[in-house]
Parts: sequence; C-alpha cells; structure tokens
Amino acid sequence: MASHLSRAELSAGERGLRSRLAQIVSGKRFLRGTLSERSSKCGKPNCRCATGEGHSSLYLVQTENGKVRQICVPKDLHDLVRKAIGEFQEMQGLLREVSELEWKRMQAGRDSPRSAV
Repeated sequence: MASHLSRAELSAGERGLRSRLAQIVSGKRFLRGTLSERSSKCGKPNCRCATGEGHSSLYLVQTENGKVRQICVPKDLHDLVRKAIGEFQEMQGLLREVSELEWKRMQAGRDSPRSAV
C-alpha cells in the first residue's frame, strides 16, 4: 500500500472533504473542548446576584490524560472560542468521513489480488 494517494485516485467527494480539512487546518483556529456556562455570586450585599440572578461565566473544558482542565473565557473571546470549537468539531466529522472512505478502500483491496508495493 502506497503511503500517498494522488488526487486522480480520489473521488470528487473525497477531494472535497480533504480540501475542506486542509482549509480548516491551514487558515482557521480550532480548539478541542466543550463550553460550560456557570453562574456565581460575588458576595456583595447590594449586587443583583444577591437577589438570585448570578453572574454568568463561560468556561472552556477539556479532558487531558484523564484529567479535567478548564479555563474561564473572557467575554470578548466568547464568539472566537465558539467558532474555534465548531471548526474542531467539523474537522472531526470530516476526518471520520475520510477514514470511512479509506476503510472501504482497504476492504476493496483485500478482496482483489494486488502486487506488493
């Protein structure tokens, strides 16, 4: 099995998937994790949070080596972080699709005799 595929060996659909992956990887921010909205009280007696409505915060949460890590996302970065997480999730989906196509390519190769590469 050759380690590289030429574009001619790929279907138009697979070329599109790989092209989209390359666009995300080369020019966009991507970030693995999930967002968690939390509410807290500051403790000031005259603050609106004292009457029940807490202060809202957004946290980025990841699991790394079996441990949870999290960081508070500043308000001015909420949209950027949401977009970066969305790009990562899109990449994961595209990688699954490309991997499935590769799986099918392997199955087809197993059923037909080929010369060793």
